[in-house]
Amino acid sequence: MWLEIYAVLFWIFAAVGTFLKDKYAENPQGVVSRVTAIKIVPALIAIIYIVLTRPTSALFYVLLSIALVFCMLGDIGMEKDIIAGIGMFLIGHIFFTVNFLWQTSNVGLVTTNLVVPIVCMGGLSVFVFLFIKYLRSSGPEVPDFVLKAGTLYFLMISATFSTSILLWLTTGNIWGLIPVIGALFFLISDSIIAINAFHHKISRAQLFIMPTYYLAIFLLSLGVFVYIF
Repeated sequence: MWLEIYAVLFWIFAAVGTFLKDKYAENPQGVVSRVTAIKIVPALIAIIYIVLTRPTSALFYVLLSIALVFCMLGDIGMEKDIIAGIGMFLIGHIFFTVNFLWQTSNVGLVTTNLVVPIVCMGGLSVFVFLFIKYLRSSGPEVPDFVLKAGTLYFLMISATFSTSILLWLTTGNIWGLIPVIGALFFLISDSIIAINAFHHKISRAQLFIMPTYYLAIFLLSLGVFVYIF
């Protein structure tokens, strides 16, 4: 029952947040604070859901909540300064990654389970460097420090994705694929943001950015439902 209530509330505010971001994307002056207030509600609801429904007091759920807190702060930061936003999201992904690694070690790491995550991390690292090269190739001049920050950030998302796979394989829980898909959607959403900001404008980009971002944090938050430690 809690899951159904959570899903309904989350996606109602996600839909409203997406609508407002799309409506005021080109002229945010005077409405930024209201749009931001709605935009962060889904992340806040996700945090509350984890706190209220966590099956045990295990560190996994605490770190999962903290990661989402920094995602919420990243939402606020992105409205003011992209570097501040990247910084908050970067910290969030550090918490996601550390959490997945820590819990994997607690469950019992099997060496053979490392193969797929390492291959994924290697492949995504290549993708990140090619993607940064792509961003340099056209559009407005991108400051070097922004590209360096972006490189680090995308590598950290890749780490979140790879370690979520590691935890999934280690636990053998079929539903562990849910947070993995969430991490993948994080990568998709932020790739669209980067293209729109630094390469070329995408028509009504928020209609692609916001739903994929909300889907990412929703699926990652379901780690509290998927895993019982």
